[in-house]
Amino acid sequence: MIAQPFARRLRLFGLTLAIGLQAALPAQAKAPSKPAGERIERLVLLYRHGVRAPLPGEAGLADLAPAPMADWSTAPTLLTLHGAEALTLLARWQAGQWRHLGLLPAHGCPSPRDLTLHANATERTIASAHALAEGLAPGCDLPVEHKPLGQHDALFEPMEAGTATVDGQQAAQDVNRYTGGAPAMAARQAPALSVMERILGCDKTPKPCHLSTMPGAISASADGHGLSLTGPIDKASGTAQVFLLEYMEGMPLAHIGWGRATPQAIAQVSPLHAALFDVFDRSPYMARRSGGELARQALTALFAPDQPRLTLLIGHDNNIAALTSLLGAGFQVPGLGRNDPPPGGALELALVRRPDGTAFVKAFYVAATPDQVRHLTHFNPRHRPYEQALTLGLCARTACPAATFRQRLTARLLPTVTNR
Repeated sequence: MIAQPFARRLRLFGLTLAIGLQAALPAQAKAPSKPAGERIERLVLLYRHGVRAPLPGEAGLADLAPAPMADWSTAPTLLTLHGAEALTLLARWQAGQWRHLGLLPAHGCPSPRDLTLHANATERTIASAHALAEGLAPGCDLPVEHKPLGQHDALFEPMEAGTATVDGQQAAQDVNRYTGGAPAMAARQAPALSVMERILGCDKTPKPCHLSTMPGAISASADGHGLSLTGPIDKASGTAQVFLLEYMEGMPLAHIGWGRATPQAIAQVSPLHAALFDVFDRSPYMARRSGGELARQALTALFAPDQPRLTLLIGHDNNIAALTSLLGAGFQVPGLGRNDPPPGGALELALVRRPDGTAFVKAFYVAATPDQVRHLTHFNPRHRPYEQALTLGLCARTACPAATFRQRLTARLLPTVTNR
Protein backbone atom coordinates (compact mmCIF):
# COMPACT_ATOMS: atom_id res chain seq x y z
CA MET A 1 0.00 0.00 0.00
CA ILE A 2 1.04 3.60 -0.56
CA ALA A 3 0.36 6.19 2.12
CA GLN A 4 0.87 9.78 0.96
CA PRO A 5 0.74 12.87 3.20
CA PHE A 6 -1.91 15.41 2.27
CA ALA A 7 0.54 18.09 1.15
CA ARG A 8 2.36 15.71 -1.15
CA ARG A 9 -0.92 14.55 -2.68
CA LEU A 10 -1.81 18.15 -3.42
CA ARG A 11 1.42 18.57 -5.37
CA LEU A 12 0.93 15.30 -7.19
CA PHE A 13 -2.60 15.94 -8.42
CA GLY A 14 -2.67 19.72 -8.54
CA LEU A 15 -5.48 20.27 -6.05
CA THR A 16 -5.28 23.11 -3.56
CA LEU A 17 -7.68 22.68 -0.73
CA ALA A 18 -7.18 26.02 1.00
CA ILE A 19 -10.44 25.60 2.76
CA GLY A 20 -9.63 26.89 6.21
CA LEU A 21 -11.91 24.57 8.10
CA GLN A 22 -10.10 24.50 11.41
CA ALA A 23 -13.02 25.21 13.73
CA ALA A 24 -14.35 22.41 15.87
CA LEU A 25 -17.97 21.26 15.83
CA PRO A 26 -20.17 23.66 17.82
CA ALA A 27 -20.35 22.68 21.48
CA GLN A 28 -24.14 22.37 21.38
CA ALA A 29 -24.02 19.60 18.73
CA LYS A 30 -25.80 16.44 19.80
CA ALA A 31 -24.72 12.88 19.18
CA PRO A 32 -26.86 10.89 16.74
CA SER A 33 -29.95 9.54 18.45
CA LYS A 34 -29.64 5.97 19.74
CA PRO A 35 -31.23 3.84 22.45
CA ALA A 36 -30.07 4.69 25.95
CA GLY A 37 -26.86 2.89 26.81
CA GLU A 38 -26.17 1.69 23.28
CA ARG A 39 -22.50 2.06 22.35
CA ILE A 40 -21.05 2.20 18.84
CA GLU A 41 -17.86 0.14 18.76
CA ARG A 42 -16.91 0.21 15.07
CA LEU A 43 -17.95 2.11 11.96
CA VAL A 44 -17.24 1.18 8.35
CA LEU A 45 -18.07 3.77 5.69
CA LEU A 46 -17.98 3.27 1.94
CA TYR A 47 -17.93 6.67 0.21
CA ARG A 48 -18.43 7.63 -3.36
CA HIS A 49 -15.81 10.16 -4.45
CA GLY A 50 -16.82 13.82 -4.54
CA VAL A 51 -18.07 15.95 -7.43
CA ARG A 52 -15.93 15.37 -10.52
CA ALA A 53 -15.79 16.60 -14.07
CA PRO A 54 -17.66 14.34 -16.52
CA LEU A 55 -16.08 11.20 -17.91
CA PRO A 56 -15.22 11.21 -21.62
CA GLY A 57 -18.39 10.39 -23.54
CA GLU A 58 -20.49 10.20 -20.38
CA ALA A 59 -23.31 12.32 -21.83
CA GLY A 60 -24.48 9.68 -24.28
CA LEU A 61 -27.39 11.81 -25.55
CA ALA A 62 -25.32 14.92 -26.22
CA ASP A 63 -25.71 14.39 -29.97
CA LEU A 64 -29.46 15.01 -29.59
CA ALA A 65 -28.96 18.28 -27.73
CA PRO A 66 -29.51 21.73 -29.28
CA ALA A 67 -26.02 22.97 -28.35
CA PRO A 68 -22.83 21.75 -26.67
CA MET A 69 -23.02 20.92 -22.99
CA ALA A 70 -21.47 23.19 -20.35
CA ASP A 71 -17.69 23.54 -20.21
CA TRP A 72 -15.71 22.50 -17.14
CA SER A 73 -12.53 24.10 -15.87
CA THR A 74 -11.49 20.77 -14.30
CA ALA A 75 -10.04 18.09 -16.56
CA PRO A 76 -12.33 15.10 -17.29
CA THR A 77 -12.75 12.52 -14.49
CA LEU A 78 -10.96 14.61 -11.83
CA LEU A 79 -12.32 15.80 -8.49
CA THR A 80 -13.14 19.51 -8.60
CA LEU A 81 -12.07 22.03 -5.99
CA HIS A 82 -15.74 22.58 -5.19
CA GLY A 83 -16.21 18.83 -4.75
CA ALA A 84 -13.17 18.62 -2.48
CA GLU A 85 -14.44 21.45 -0.29
CA ALA A 86 -17.86 19.81 0.03
CA LEU A 87 -16.22 16.59 1.20
CA THR A 88 -14.14 18.43 3.77
CA LEU A 89 -17.24 20.14 5.14
CA LEU A 90 -19.03 16.79 5.48
CA ALA A 91 -16.03 15.18 7.17
CA ARG A 92 -15.69 18.11 9.56
CA TRP A 93 -19.24 17.49 10.74
CA GLN A 94 -18.71 13.74 10.98
CA ALA A 95 -15.52 14.19 12.99
CA GLY A 96 -17.41 16.20 15.60
CA GLN A 97 -20.03 13.47 15.86
CA TRP A 98 -17.40 10.75 16.13
CA ARG A 99 -15.47 12.60 18.81
CA HIS A 100 -18.69 12.95 20.78
CA LEU A 101 -19.21 9.19 20.50
CA GLY A 102 -15.63 8.44 21.58
CA LEU A 103 -14.63 7.00 18.21
CA LEU A 104 -12.01 9.70 17.66
CA PRO A 105 -9.77 11.28 20.30
CA ALA A 106 -11.05 14.54 21.75
CA HIS A 107 -7.69 16.22 21.09
CA GLY A 108 -4.72 15.63 18.83
CA CYS A 109 -4.38 13.58 15.66
CA PRO A 110 -6.03 10.18 15.27
CA SER A 111 -3.76 7.15 15.39
CA PRO A 112 -3.94 4.08 13.12
CA ARG A 113 -5.86 2.37 15.92
CA ASP A 114 -8.51 5.07 15.60
CA LEU A 115 -8.87 5.45 11.87
CA THR A 116 -7.81 4.11 8.49
CA LEU A 117 -8.55 5.50 5.02
CA HIS A 118 -8.25 3.35 1.91
CA ALA A 119 -9.00 4.70 -1.57
CA ASN A 120 -9.25 3.16 -4.99
CA ALA A 121 -6.24 3.94 -7.17
CA THR A 122 -7.75 6.71 -9.28
CA GLU A 123 -7.03 10.41 -9.02
CA ARG A 124 -10.56 11.37 -7.98
CA THR A 125 -10.84 8.74 -5.23
CA ILE A 126 -7.39 9.46 -3.79
CA ALA A 127 -8.02 13.20 -3.84
CA SER A 128 -11.43 12.64 -2.24
CA ALA A 129 -9.83 10.63 0.56
CA HIS A 130 -7.40 13.45 1.29
CA ALA A 131 -10.23 15.99 1.29
CA LEU A 132 -12.06 13.85 3.84
CA ALA A 133 -8.88 13.50 5.88
CA GLU A 134 -8.46 17.28 5.99
CA GLY A 135 -11.96 17.65 7.40
CA LEU A 136 -11.53 14.85 9.93
CA ALA A 137 -8.23 16.07 11.35
CA PRO A 138 -7.02 19.41 9.92
CA GLY A 139 -3.25 19.63 9.67
CA CYS A 140 -2.66 16.02 10.70
CA ASP A 141 -1.68 14.77 7.20
CA LEU A 142 -3.54 11.52 7.79
CA PRO A 143 -2.18 8.76 5.56
CA VAL A 144 -4.35 7.44 2.75
CA GLU A 145 -3.72 3.86 1.71
CA HIS A 146 -4.02 3.06 -1.98
CA LYS A 147 -2.35 1.07 -4.69
CA PRO A 148 -0.17 2.84 -7.28
CA LEU A 149 -2.18 5.22 -9.42
CA GLY A 150 -3.92 3.37 -12.23
CA GLN A 151 -3.39 -0.12 -10.80
CA HIS A 152 -6.64 -2.04 -10.34
CA ASP A 153 -7.54 -2.58 -6.70
CA ALA A 154 -9.51 -5.81 -6.29
CA LEU A 155 -11.46 -4.27 -3.42
CA PHE A 156 -13.12 -1.75 -5.74
CA GLU A 157 -12.51 -3.25 -9.21
CA PRO A 158 -12.57 -7.03 -8.79
CA MET A 159 -13.37 -7.83 -12.41
CA GLU A 160 -10.65 -5.54 -13.76
CA ALA A 161 -8.17 -6.87 -11.18
CA GLY A 162 -8.95 -10.46 -12.14
CA THR A 163 -10.20 -11.62 -8.75
CA ALA A 164 -13.77 -12.01 -10.01
CA THR A 165 -14.79 -13.55 -13.29
CA VAL A 166 -18.04 -13.13 -15.19
CA ASP A 167 -19.64 -15.58 -17.57
CA GLY A 168 -21.39 -13.21 -19.94
CA GLN A 169 -24.18 -15.60 -20.86
CA GLN A 170 -24.99 -16.46 -17.24
CA ALA A 171 -24.77 -12.81 -16.24
CA ALA A 172 -27.10 -11.71 -19.04
CA GLN A 173 -29.66 -14.37 -18.12
CA ASP A 174 -29.59 -13.35 -14.46
CA VAL A 175 -29.80 -9.62 -15.18
CA ASN A 176 -32.63 -10.08 -17.67
CA ARG A 177 -34.55 -12.03 -15.01
CA TYR A 178 -33.77 -9.39 -12.38
CA THR A 179 -34.72 -6.39 -14.53
CA GLY A 180 -37.26 -7.91 -16.89
CA GLY A 181 -35.01 -6.96 -19.81
CA ALA A 182 -34.03 -3.68 -21.43
CA PRO A 183 -37.46 -2.96 -23.01
CA ALA A 184 -39.17 -3.45 -19.64
CA MET A 185 -36.63 -1.16 -17.97
CA ALA A 186 -37.30 1.52 -20.57
CA ALA A 187 -41.04 1.17 -20.07
CA ARG A 188 -40.66 1.63 -16.30
CA GLN A 189 -38.49 4.67 -16.89
CA ALA A 190 -40.83 6.23 -19.47
CA PRO A 191 -41.65 9.26 -17.23
CA ALA A 192 -37.95 9.95 -16.63
CA LEU A 193 -37.16 9.51 -20.32
CA SER A 194 -39.93 11.96 -21.19
CA VAL A 195 -38.36 14.56 -18.90
CA MET A 196 -34.98 13.87 -20.50
CA GLU A 197 -36.51 14.54 -23.93
CA ARG A 198 -37.80 17.89 -22.69
CA ILE A 199 -34.40 18.85 -21.25
CA LEU A 200 -32.70 17.95 -24.52
CA GLY A 201 -35.36 19.82 -26.48
CA CYS A 202 -35.64 16.90 -28.87
CA ASP A 203 -39.34 16.45 -28.12
CA LYS A 204 -39.98 19.53 -30.25
CA THR A 205 -37.69 18.74 -33.19
CA PRO A 206 -39.14 17.85 -36.62
CA LYS A 207 -38.23 14.22 -35.85
CA PRO A 208 -38.86 13.81 -32.09
CA CYS A 209 -36.59 11.50 -30.10
CA HIS A 210 -38.86 8.87 -28.59
CA LEU A 211 -36.35 7.53 -26.09
CA SER A 212 -38.68 5.05 -24.39
CA THR A 213 -39.22 3.19 -27.68
CA MET A 214 -35.54 3.12 -28.63
CA PRO A 215 -34.43 -0.52 -29.13
CA GLY A 216 -32.27 -1.96 -26.38
CA ALA A 217 -30.91 -5.22 -25.04
CA ILE A 218 -28.91 -6.76 -22.21
CA SER A 219 -26.52 -9.39 -23.53
CA ALA A 220 -23.10 -10.90 -23.06
CA SER A 221 -20.21 -8.67 -24.07
CA ALA A 222 -18.31 -9.44 -27.26
CA ASP A 223 -15.54 -11.26 -25.37
CA GLY A 224 -18.04 -13.30 -23.33
CA HIS A 225 -16.62 -12.10 -20.01
CA GLY A 226 -18.92 -9.21 -19.27
CA LEU A 227 -22.23 -7.52 -20.04
CA SER A 228 -23.39 -5.26 -22.82
CA LEU A 229 -26.28 -2.81 -22.45
CA THR A 230 -27.76 -0.95 -25.41
CA GLY A 231 -30.75 1.35 -25.66
CA PRO A 232 -32.14 4.37 -23.84
CA ILE A 233 -30.98 3.50 -20.31
CA ASP A 234 -27.41 3.14 -21.55
CA LYS A 235 -27.60 6.46 -23.42
CA ALA A 236 -29.53 8.47 -20.84
CA SER A 237 -27.93 7.35 -17.56
CA GLY A 238 -24.68 9.24 -18.04
CA THR A 239 -26.45 12.31 -19.38
CA ALA A 240 -28.61 12.44 -16.24
CA GLN A 241 -25.47 12.17 -14.12
CA VAL A 242 -23.79 15.06 -15.93
CA PHE A 243 -26.74 17.34 -15.20
CA LEU A 244 -26.47 16.41 -11.50
CA LEU A 245 -22.72 17.06 -11.49
CA GLU A 246 -23.24 20.47 -13.09
CA TYR A 247 -25.83 21.36 -10.45
CA MET A 248 -23.75 20.16 -7.49
CA GLU A 249 -20.69 21.96 -8.85
CA GLY A 250 -22.60 25.23 -8.53
CA MET A 251 -22.86 26.11 -12.22
CA PRO A 252 -25.40 28.83 -13.10
CA LEU A 253 -28.84 27.34 -13.67
CA ALA A 254 -28.89 28.81 -17.17
CA HIS A 255 -25.89 26.60 -18.06
CA ILE A 256 -27.33 23.34 -16.74
CA GLY A 257 -29.21 21.48 -19.43
CA TRP A 258 -29.52 24.67 -21.47
CA GLY A 259 -31.56 26.18 -18.66
CA ARG A 260 -34.08 23.33 -18.69
CA ALA A 261 -32.46 20.97 -16.15
CA THR A 262 -34.11 22.47 -13.08
CA PRO A 263 -33.55 20.82 -9.68
CA GLN A 264 -36.94 19.15 -10.06
CA ALA A 265 -36.05 17.85 -13.52
CA ILE A 266 -32.68 16.57 -12.28
CA ALA A 267 -34.48 14.61 -9.57
CA GLN A 268 -36.90 13.22 -12.17
CA VAL A 269 -34.13 11.92 -14.47
CA SER A 270 -31.96 10.63 -11.60
CA PRO A 271 -33.62 7.16 -11.75
CA LEU A 272 -32.07 6.74 -15.19
CA HIS A 273 -28.62 6.80 -13.62
CA ALA A 274 -29.67 4.44 -10.82
CA ALA A 275 -31.09 2.00 -13.39
CA LEU A 276 -27.61 1.42 -14.79
CA PHE A 277 -26.61 -0.31 -11.55
CA ASP A 278 -29.55 -2.71 -11.85
CA VAL A 279 -27.75 -4.09 -14.89
CA PHE A 280 -24.12 -4.10 -13.81
CA ASP A 281 -24.12 -4.34 -10.00
CA ARG A 282 -27.39 -5.09 -8.22
CA SER A 283 -28.57 -8.44 -9.62
CA PRO A 284 -27.68 -11.50 -7.48
CA TYR A 285 -25.11 -12.73 -10.00
CA MET A 286 -23.38 -9.39 -10.47
CA ALA A 287 -23.59 -8.16 -6.86
CA ARG A 288 -21.63 -11.18 -5.61
CA ARG A 289 -18.87 -10.42 -8.09
CA SER A 290 -18.91 -6.63 -8.02
CA GLY A 291 -19.35 -6.27 -4.25
CA GLY A 292 -18.00 -9.49 -2.77
CA GLU A 293 -14.55 -8.17 -1.85
CA LEU A 294 -16.03 -5.07 -0.25
CA ALA A 295 -18.42 -7.22 1.78
CA ARG A 296 -15.52 -9.34 3.02
CA GLN A 297 -13.58 -6.22 3.94
CA ALA A 298 -16.57 -4.81 5.80
CA LEU A 299 -16.91 -8.03 7.80
CA THR A 300 -13.23 -7.91 8.70
CA ALA A 301 -13.37 -4.24 9.66
CA LEU A 302 -16.44 -4.77 11.84
CA PHE A 303 -15.43 -7.95 13.63
CA ALA A 304 -11.68 -8.69 13.48
CA PRO A 305 -9.94 -7.80 16.76
CA ASP A 306 -7.05 -5.86 15.21
CA GLN A 307 -9.14 -3.33 13.27
CA PRO A 308 -9.49 0.41 14.01
CA ARG A 309 -12.70 1.93 15.31
CA LEU A 310 -13.23 3.77 12.00
CA THR A 311 -12.64 2.32 8.54
CA LEU A 312 -13.21 4.68 5.61
CA LEU A 313 -13.23 3.25 2.09
CA ILE A 314 -13.38 5.67 -0.84
CA GLY A 315 -14.62 4.26 -4.13
CA HIS A 316 -17.39 4.72 -6.66
CA ASP A 317 -21.16 4.68 -7.07
CA ASN A 318 -21.19 1.14 -8.44
CA ASN A 319 -19.36 -0.08 -5.31
CA ILE A 320 -22.17 1.31 -3.15
CA ALA A 321 -24.79 -0.22 -5.46
CA ALA A 322 -23.25 -3.68 -5.21
CA LEU A 323 -22.76 -3.66 -1.44
CA THR A 324 -26.25 -2.32 -0.68
CA SER A 325 -27.65 -5.06 -2.91
CA LEU A 326 -25.79 -7.74 -0.95
CA LEU A 327 -27.15 -6.22 2.26
CA GLY A 328 -30.67 -6.14 0.85
CA ALA A 329 -30.83 -2.41 1.52
CA GLY A 330 -32.07 0.62 -0.38
CA PHE A 331 -31.83 4.37 0.14
CA GLN A 332 -32.96 7.66 -1.34
CA VAL A 333 -31.29 11.03 -0.85
CA PRO A 334 -33.57 14.09 -1.23
CA GLY A 335 -33.35 15.50 -4.75
CA LEU A 336 -32.41 12.14 -6.29
CA GLY A 337 -34.01 8.89 -7.37
CA ARG A 338 -34.03 5.74 -5.28
CA ASN A 339 -30.64 4.00 -5.02
CA ASP A 340 -28.81 6.73 -6.93
CA PRO A 341 -25.61 7.38 -4.92
CA PRO A 342 -24.70 11.08 -4.99
CA PRO A 343 -21.07 12.23 -5.13
CA GLY A 344 -19.66 12.30 -1.60
CA GLY A 345 -22.38 10.13 -0.05
CA ALA A 346 -21.55 7.08 2.05
CA LEU A 347 -22.99 3.76 3.11
CA GLU A 348 -22.31 3.35 6.83
CA LEU A 349 -22.24 0.10 8.79
CA ALA A 350 -22.17 0.33 12.58
CA LEU A 351 -21.34 -2.37 15.11
CA VAL A 352 -23.29 -1.43 18.24
CA ARG A 353 -23.43 -3.03 21.66
CA ARG A 354 -26.30 -2.77 24.08
CA PRO A 355 -26.08 -2.68 27.88
CA ASP A 356 -26.86 -6.41 28.09
CA GLY A 357 -23.79 -7.15 25.94
CA THR A 358 -25.62 -8.13 22.77
CA ALA A 359 -24.12 -6.82 19.54
CA PHE A 360 -25.99 -5.64 16.46
CA VAL A 361 -25.16 -4.22 13.05
CA LYS A 362 -27.03 -1.18 11.77
CA ALA A 363 -26.78 0.49 8.37
CA PHE A 364 -27.22 4.11 7.37
CA TYR A 365 -26.86 6.23 4.29
CA VAL A 366 -25.34 9.65 4.92
CA ALA A 367 -24.78 12.40 2.37
CA ALA A 368 -24.82 16.09 1.78
CA THR A 369 -27.84 16.71 -0.44
CA PRO A 370 -27.35 18.17 -3.92
CA ASP A 371 -28.44 21.57 -2.61
CA GLN A 372 -26.05 21.35 0.34
CA VAL A 373 -23.14 20.52 -1.95
CA ARG A 374 -24.10 23.20 -4.44
CA HIS A 375 -24.14 25.86 -1.73
CA LEU A 376 -21.23 24.39 0.30
CA THR A 377 -23.32 24.24 3.44
CA HIS A 378 -21.41 24.52 6.71
CA PHE A 379 -23.13 21.91 8.85
CA ASN A 380 -24.37 22.56 12.35
CA PRO A 381 -27.15 21.16 14.56
CA ARG A 382 -29.78 23.07 12.57
CA HIS A 383 -28.33 22.21 9.17
CA ARG A 384 -27.26 18.60 9.16
CA PRO A 385 -26.31 16.26 6.34
CA TYR A 386 -29.02 13.83 5.32
CA GLU A 387 -28.97 10.52 7.20
CA GLN A 388 -31.28 7.57 6.57
CA ALA A 389 -31.47 4.42 8.72
CA LEU A 390 -31.67 1.44 6.37
CA THR A 391 -33.62 -1.78 6.71
CA LEU A 392 -31.25 -4.69 6.20
CA GLY A 393 -32.89 -7.32 4.05
CA LEU A 394 -30.45 -9.83 5.53
CA CYS A 395 -32.70 -9.99 8.59
CA ALA A 396 -35.65 -7.72 7.66
CA ARG A 397 -34.93 -5.14 10.35
CA THR A 398 -32.81 -2.06 10.97
CA ALA A 399 -30.79 -3.71 13.75
CA CYS A 400 -29.44 -7.12 12.73
CA PRO A 401 -27.91 -9.35 15.42
CA ALA A 402 -24.17 -9.42 14.77
CA ALA A 403 -23.91 -13.20 14.45
CA THR A 404 -26.87 -13.29 12.07
CA PHE A 405 -25.39 -10.47 10.00
CA ARG A 406 -22.05 -12.27 9.67
CA GLN A 407 -23.61 -15.59 8.82
CA ARG A 408 -26.13 -14.33 6.28
CA LEU A 409 -23.84 -11.88 4.50
CA THR A 410 -21.13 -14.55 4.24
CA ALA A 411 -23.69 -16.94 2.78
CA ARG A 412 -24.43 -14.45 -0.02
CA LEU A 413 -20.80 -14.37 -1.13
CA LEU A 414 -19.00 -16.72 -3.47
CA PRO A 415 -17.26 -19.42 -1.46
CA THR A 416 -13.63 -18.82 -2.37
CA VAL A 417 -11.42 -15.92 -1.31
CA THR A 418 -10.66 -15.17 -4.96
CA ASN A 419 -14.38 -14.49 -5.44
CA ARG A 420 -14.48 -16.46 -8.70
